[in-house]
Amino acid sequence: MNIHDMPLETKIDATVPPAKNEESQPLPLFRPEVHLSRSSQWAGAISLAQPVSRWLVAGIAFIVGLLLILFISFGSFTKKNRVVGIIVPQGGSLGIAALAAGVLTKNFVKEGQHVQIGDPLFELSTARQAGDGEITGLIAQQLAVRRQTLDAERRVLITRIKEKGQQIDERQRILASEISQLNVELELAGRREELAKSSVAKYETLQRSGYVSDAQVQQKQVELIDYSSRLSSLQRTKAQQAARNYALDAERTNLAGELTGQLVQLDRAVASIGQEAAENENRKLNFITAPSSGTITTITYQAGQTVSGGQALATLVPDAIEPQTDADGLEVHLYAPSRTTGFVAVGQDVLMRLQAYPYQKFGLQTGVITGVSNTPFAPSELPVNLASTILSNSERSLPGSNSNEALYRIKVRLARSYILVNGKRQSLRPGMALEADIIQDKRQIWEWIAEPLLTRLNG
Repeated sequence: MNIHDMPLETKIDATVPPAKNEESQPLPLFRPEVHLSRSSQWAGAISLAQPVSRWLVAGIAFIVGLLLILFISFGSFTKKNRVVGIIVPQGGSLGIAALAAGVLTKNFVKEGQHVQIGDPLFELSTARQAGDGEITGLIAQQLAVRRQTLDAERRVLITRIKEKGQQIDERQRILASEISQLNVELELAGRREELAKSSVAKYETLQRSGYVSDAQVQQKQVELIDYSSRLSSLQRTKAQQAARNYALDAERTNLAGELTGQLVQLDRAVASIGQEAAENENRKLNFITAPSSGTITTITYQAGQTVSGGQALATLVPDAIEPQTDADGLEVHLYAPSRTTGFVAVGQDVLMRLQAYPYQKFGLQTGVITGVSNTPFAPSELPVNLASTILSNSERSLPGSNSNEALYRIKVRLARSYILVNGKRQSLRPGMALEADIIQDKRQIWEWIAEPLLTRLNG
């Protein structure tokens, strides 16, 4: 008989041995019932296990399979390319660069100021020092000495030519007086010749009548020849004086031409010195002016700082056409490496995340591609004022990109040029960096799975 089938009294009697001597046996710490209850738990509690229903498992599997089929049939997947970019004015921004290395001495504008074309923006000093002083100052002194020498030479030349002209005038005045005297003598000689001719004619008549001798007639003829000879001599002298006067006129004309030629040479030398002086002054102080009317958005250097040649000093946003929509005036330029531009095309949608406004809170900006460059831009060909921002964002956001990789430019038209911040419109600004996802293709999931098979069948 099992001990568990005995009555309680019998169990106690069977488990507890009889006391030999109650006086000599010590009392136990626990009652016998405690030992009995603990000794009866060795088999554990009864557990009835029932397997899961097959119908339940089949139902769950059917539902999961149905959901998977529905997901594959009606679900879609969008192929995206991630690129980086920057917001720029629609007409582009102009970088104002230093023409040469030097020290920025004056700043005539401040950020946000509107300027007109030709307005001075910066004054740049390119002065260099030598042992004797500032080089441009020494050159200016030498040029000033040369200019003074040329001015003195010009004055001497004008004085000398003037004196020669006065001498010619005096000689012509004397010639005019002599010619006037010759004219009087010619008139008298002509009258004597006429009288001599008349006298010869009378004597010849008297000779034929026998009143005078042949000798007297010959004497009158000799006198006529003498008067004619003196008249010819005076006429020859007058012709010589006229020739001398003509020579003096020619000398005066040549003198004027000589003066003009030498003055032209001197003026050319003076102009050359003036040009050298202007270039020398320009090397000392360069005034950088606005190439177009617009607004100064960024000034990178202040007065007193040293700049290198070609370094960007400021950014000028040209005046744009009056906006017609909310997005006019701004556009996005995305820059992507060649590995991500294979399927980029005009008209594709773009989702943009502005770094200044976390998309988790302010959402995404949307846009549409309007143009893709045919050739990539080398890092040195990127806009001076944007190159560092573009390259740093590209290296940070695009795995595997480097600063020496050529990038294609993708132009994007914004859907709107503002973002809502606490219910208020906050205008976007040129120069804001962003990341963008170009949505290139959207298909059903089953199309992506079956694409290799469909391509093979169509091929």
